[in-house]
Amino acid sequence: MNLRLFAAIAFLSLVCVGCDSNPLAQKLPGGAPATTQSPRRPRILTESYDLQVNASELVMRLTEITLAEDSTIATVSITNGRREVININTKKENIILYDDEGNTYRLAIPPDNPLIQIQPGTTLNGKFVFIGRLSPEAAYIGLKTVTYYETQTSYARTRLITLEIKNVRVPREGQNAPRN
Repeated sequence: MNLRLFAAIAFLSLVCVGCDSNPLAQKLPGGAPATTQSPRRPRILTESYDLQVNASELVMRLTEITLAEDSTIATVSITNGRREVININTKKENIILYDDEGNTYRLAIPPDNPLIQIQPGTTLNGKFVFIGRLSPEAAYIGLKTVTYYETQTSYARTRLITLEIKNVRVPREGQNAPRN
């Protein structure tokens, strides 16, 4: 019986020592317990769209914009209805996001993939990530792509096709909140 009592006292003293060594359980001077703050979660706003622009047998659709702390993500699909392979040279800033405040945002591209190719009759579906937080004052954004293809006539010739979706309303917190 004494052995059980001794074991219980030893166990409780270990528990108390563990409490004192726990930095989360320490107290501030004056007896108030210390509080810890959880890390701040970044604000992410997402808005769905069904916007489309057609030019020279190409179709670009914008289906979603996501605003993050340090980037803007556009969910886009580009369909190639042409007979030629369509190219987008990402090193030459041929995919641009811009706002109504005069700011432009560069595409974050992997260094090993500077050229996007869309084969005839296929659709490119992707999330394009643009570097930098969107300006808090911006109310509208635009998305512009410059594509090109090579003609195979008696001499090779490059043809440019610009696709642009303008005046896309920026998703802001509370913008789509229900109203009474």
